[in-house]
Amino acid sequence: MNFSETYRRMNEPVAPSPDLIRKTLAPARRRRFPRRLIAIAVAAAVLLATPALAVRSEMGYYVLYQISPAVAQLFQPVRMSCTDSGVTMEVAAVRVEGDTAQAYITLSGGPVDAATDLFDSYSFHLPFDQSSHCERVAWDEAAGAVTFLCTVQTLDGSPIPTGGKMTFSVRQLLTGKQALEGVAVDLDLADYAGEAETAQGYSSSSGADGIPMLLPGEVLAEPAEGIAVTAAGYVDGSFHVQARLGDIHRTDNHCRLWLEDAAGAEAGTGHGVYFRSDTAVPGDDVYEDFLFDVPPEDLAGYTLHGDFYTATTLTEGLWQVTFPLENTR
Repeated sequence: MNFSETYRRMNEPVAPSPDLIRKTLAPARRRRFPRRLIAIAVAAAVLLATPALAVRSEMGYYVLYQISPAVAQLFQPVRMSCTDSGVTMEVAAVRVEGDTAQAYITLSGGPVDAATDLFDSYSFHLPFDQSSHCERVAWDEAAGAVTFLCTVQTLDGSPIPTGGKMTFSVRQLLTGKQALEGVAVDLDLADYAGEAETAQGYSSSSGADGIPMLLPGEVLAEPAEGIAVTAAGYVDGSFHVQARLGDIHRTDNHCRLWLEDAAGAEAGTGHGVYFRSDTAVPGDDVYEDFLFDVPPEDLAGYTLHGDFYTATTLTEGLWQVTFPLENTR
């Protein structure tokens, strides 16, 4: 079967049967519901009655998918590529074997680079229970295209249903990623061997409530763009070093800090705890305190080192493709 025939078969409008609509509305008729729920039921009935129209809008498709993934996918048009914010996403190849389906998805244009990250913003829409994951597998320098391998497996191990479609979508692209590893941080630790001031009005975002954090201060060192050391000192017997990570929700900045002795051996590996202001809003800085079990009298014998990971650009949009779950030739 050629592509045009496949496209026609997958997208041919088929109205739901009266029995399907009756079964959908039957529970609502058996008892009284608040007006809001009745409105939702009516909207569901309309969507089920006109699914081919419903899937033409993002919201209509989303609502219909919540009601019936099978119906939503049946009427979702095949779309092998799409472009948003100057970036094009395209289905390069599909392979189906047993309980597993895989698709090679390429992204090109705009800020796309070799280290493009989907930032955990991708989704798989399928009419059956499944596990899924996505990994970056190739970069084509000449074409400026990065390729991801998207894999789904049925949860019960049954074969991938024939005649179905998969919708894959992405909402955020993180580019300009850099990794600076094994960096010596220019900070004389002996200058911070005393007790440090702690902060109030901050909360842990890493499951470590009750651990005091240092009061954020001026920049003491900036080992990587967007990541700075903003405080250091002792609290309750532990030596803290604080890193300001910036807006990690847009840059994914993160780091690991450790101490090295005079021989260059790693010692006193720190345990990191994330903190942010209780009144913080998206865009506010996030901090991480690294705790070390090193007594003040030994601190002069150590130097601070770290691995730092940053990114420059977060591109937001909606890239969505829908394709038949059958091998391409």
